[in-house]
Amino acid sequence: MTIQSRQASDSRSAVPPVERPSAKAHVIKADAEAIAVAEKLAAEFARDASKRDRERIWPKEELDAFSQSGLWSINVPKAYGGPELSYVTLSKVISIISAADPSLGQIPQNHLGVVAAIRTVSDEAQKKLLFAEVLSGTRFGNAFSEFGSKRAADFETKFVDAGHHVVVNGQKFYSSGALLAPLVPIVALDDEGRAWYAIADRGAPGLTVIDDWSSFGQKTTLSGTVLLDNVKVPKTHLVPGYKGYDRPTADGAIFQIIQAAVDLGIA
Repeated sequence: MTIQSRQASDSRSAVPPVERPSAKAHVIKADAEAIAVAEKLAAEFARDASKRDRERIWPKEELDAFSQSGLWSINVPKAYGGPELSYVTLSKVISIISAADPSLGQIPQNHLGVVAAIRTVSDEAQKKLLFAEVLSGTRFGNAFSEFGSKRAADFETKFVDAGHHVVVNGQKFYSSGALLAPLVPIVALDDEGRAWYAIADRGAPGLTVIDDWSSFGQKTTLSGTVLLDNVKVPKTHLVPGYKGYDRPTADGAIFQIIQAAVDLGIA
């Protein structure tokens, strides 16, 4: 995929927020079931994948079917109601979906990566809260990358402590999945320069997602610019992502293996 970057422009309209799913998502029980579900969905997704990409038609119905299938919660631990399937299976699932529609295979990458981070760094109360969201079928988008930084880990987006919540300011781009996700994890720095995931409600005042994504291929990853103007995020949804890198963990590698699975499916 080739990315064409754009600055946020008022000429592009903000995309309205989406609601959480009204029906609880299915929970996968075993590795074989996950593969079978992925193969069934892939057959359906492949039918109009080229048309969607060519005409940049958002895969709304397909995405809902994907996240309601239970495949977006397969790395939730068993202790919290999830199936806790292997990352071998997760990679196979992403590869199968990506072979049918690379955009649909790409969208859950950061969702699944954040689920893995919650498992590693969150306390018990936060795990129960956020894993319940995931198991219900709620999708995480992402607001990680920033335009113009020299390194991927250089962030200008910051938050300040305001009691029971934090206030986030900044701007993101390449925010895959954010256009149609009820929750948006934002990578933001505290006053010590540590990176956290501030998981904001998509409809939070001051959070704007602009449909300005342009690329060669993978045109329907639901990416766009995310503007953050004094966005309030409750501390219950502030995940200390930096802890996953203070000591050796698989957190970073999980994002990478999912990307490799997307590439394998495309190949």
